[in-house]
Amino acid sequence: MLRRTAEAAALLALLGTPIVAFAQAGTGDRGTTITEARAAVARGDNAAAIARLEAASIAWPNDPEILRLLGSAYAYAQRHREAIATLRAAQAMAPEDMDIGAALARAYLWSGDRDAARRELAAMETRDPGNAELAAIRNQLALPKGERVTTRRGIFAGQSVADVSLDNGPHRTWSTTTLGAFAPIARGTAFSVEAEREDRRLAVDTHLLARVDHQFSPGWRGYLAAAATPEANFREQWSIRGGIEADLGRRVSLLADVRHAVYGQTQVTAIEPGIRFGMPALRSSATLRMINLWDEQGEHRSGWSARLDTETRSGAGLFAGVASYPDTEVGITRRARSAFVGAAIPVSADVTVRVTGEYERRVDSYTRKGLSLGLQLRL
Repeated sequence: MLRRTAEAAALLALLGTPIVAFAQAGTGDRGTTITEARAAVARGDNAAAIARLEAASIAWPNDPEILRLLGSAYAYAQRHREAIATLRAAQAMAPEDMDIGAALARAYLWSGDRDAARRELAAMETRDPGNAELAAIRNQLALPKGERVTTRRGIFAGQSVADVSLDNGPHRTWSTTTLGAFAPIARGTAFSVEAEREDRRLAVDTHLLARVDHQFSPGWRGYLAAAATPEANFREQWSIRGGIEADLGRRVSLLADVRHAVYGQTQVTAIEPGIRFGMPALRSSATLRMINLWDEQGEHRSGWSARLDTETRSGAGLFAGVASYPDTEVGITRRARSAFVGAAIPVSADVTVRVTGEYERRVDSYTRKGLSLGLQLRL
């Protein structure tokens, strides 16, 4: 959710221009093809977007709209020469189309040809001085050469309700409310904050978290997070966590996370190595983790987790997972077994709705069955 770019916002805006969908025998539906390309851009899969749009440009030759979208996708993939050539061809077909002009200006800018970008911007200002894209392109031109905004801003909120059966008591209803925001703070770096209020009826904890994510290189990512719970009842008083991901080619990534948490007089430390397998043909990935925790008595306990993510042609993300692991509450570590299933549904280029169903069994403590609903808005 946190490593989206300003360029992606521009492309999504361009890809979102209303179109008239129509069928062509033997080639499929033009509108569906463009919808699938939009979804690919939204998830950062430039190769998939380009493949769909290249096929569409053959099925519907001399279509300036498809060429505009293809040129924009080339630009986002940093295939600047192809982007400029494709967009100039589109502009020759539709010289009054300001969306093509904006895409071409950005392609010039991202290629490093700032003078050409300024010329294209000046032509747009002459033809359509009130165009909404002008200010955004001016802002990008105002950045130092080579500098790019790497993450969009956004806010998110969530609400969950759970039916809890205590081993030594009646059923209860617990609820959790989450609010947060994220924004870029430097090139390749994003900052996010989150507040989570968990109400267990007899006790309420408000958990505060701050996190920094950084892209070290195209194949290396990392994060550092710190959290605190003022006057904690069952959550940790404070904790710190960090992790890193390293891509070993297109299909395999290595993961490693470390966490240390303090619960009053007790402390726990966890180390979680993992591996993620990508399956591009299926638009899916599988993530496996080993969980090692040193509990409040310094004893080592282990566990595991498995997660599957996939994406539909419409761009909706589906996910599910199971785990068996040691977990600490109120300074006491118990074995927990859990399962979840959910979906992240893009309502638009900027709005995503998330629905998750969860099950958790904590040995000698309680069983929890919950449903959560979340909303993310990118600004």
